[in-house]
Amino acid sequence: MKGRVWVGLWLLFSACPAWSASQPHGEKVGASVEELLDLARRLNPELAAAALETEAAQARAAGADALPDPKFTVAWDEITQNASGWPGRMATIKYSLQQEIPGWGKRETKRQIAEAEGQDVASQQEDLIAEVVKKVKTTYADYHRVHLSMDQTNELIQILRALTTFARAKYGQGMAQQADVTSAEAERGALSADLVRLEKERHRLRSRLNALVNRPPNALLVEHPRLRPIPPATALTFDGLRERTLVANPGLRMNEARWRAAEAGVKLAEKNWLPDWEVGFGVVERRDDGVRNGYEAMASLNLPLPWTGGRQALEREAVAKRRAAGERLTAERLRLESGLREAILGLEEAREVEKTTREVLLPQARIAMHSAIKGYETGVGEAMLVLDAIQRLKKFQIELLKAQFEQQVRLAEVERLIGGEL
Repeated sequence: MKGRVWVGLWLLFSACPAWSASQPHGEKVGASVEELLDLARRLNPELAAAALETEAAQARAAGADALPDPKFTVAWDEITQNASGWPGRMATIKYSLQQEIPGWGKRETKRQIAEAEGQDVASQQEDLIAEVVKKVKTTYADYHRVHLSMDQTNELIQILRALTTFARAKYGQGMAQQADVTSAEAERGALSADLVRLEKERHRLRSRLNALVNRPPNALLVEHPRLRPIPPATALTFDGLRERTLVANPGLRMNEARWRAAEAGVKLAEKNWLPDWEVGFGVVERRDDGVRNGYEAMASLNLPLPWTGGRQALEREAVAKRRAAGERLTAERLRLESGLREAILGLEEAREVEKTTREVLLPQARIAMHSAIKGYETGVGEAMLVLDAIQRLKKFQIELLKAQFEQQVRLAEVERLIGGEL
């Protein structure tokens, strides 16, 4: 009977659209980086935890300026002593209610501190989102690089397989040396080893991507992802992106919130010289007639004495924290500007390398390889010339993929710094 209940529950949850939509582990995803980014924003557990911490900070800020809880007091007065020396008759009972009232402006300043701390936590959440987004973008680009590299390596292995067969045939006819066969076999073996390493790297990158979107390591991903287009150079000017960075970067907003909290902390330390009040009202009941025939009112305040040194120390601490927050804010601005310029220059460099490699080096390397193969087939060239041409082509293919990947990494860094998409 229990087994049937569990089977029924399993069928119910597996048929539920919301459940299956939240756990898309059995289907291939990752046809585009945008799809993975959407999954990461919805399913990444770190982002979910950060959102809850932001909610907690906002709730804390909402009650930061609330009055302290009032105190209710019952006092037994005029207790006589009986003949045995123990407490005897009780003449009066007092019921009173006291309320503490912070000095003028302290509640508002505490609320300002809590709001700034809440903005700090919210900016930390945005900063974490930006970091996860950057990881998804760069890992996805690396995943694409590995797949293209595997395709190119397989192509070269096929060429070397044909070359080995041809060299073996020529060697059998006495028209080639055995070194031609062994060199071609060795080069093909080296490429096969590279293919094994690329396959393992592909699995590692797939596990990393799945972890970012809260899926099992072996969950299916699209095998041939598409790279994001690189924006034109006109959209990557330093001056334009610098303004966006100084406005929208979450790390900078986080430091600004910390400076505001420190500034409000200085104000609160100054207002600590204002006394806090406590007021109360009470009812007096005499036990001889049981009638509430008296009332009492009270007021008290603390005395901020200057010679104790405690408040001066708090003021010095608050001022030091404000100065430290200001220095960190300045350092963060400089770091962001430097990082932005470095990322833009790196992207421009990779763009030029890709252009030269694609338009000049790769076409010439292919021409040289086909010419060397043709020469070897017709008997006017050597096998080593073919192998050198294949190695040169492989080198330029790697350079092209490296330049494409570098552009994607630099683009992700720029978008991480400006706090948004280009």
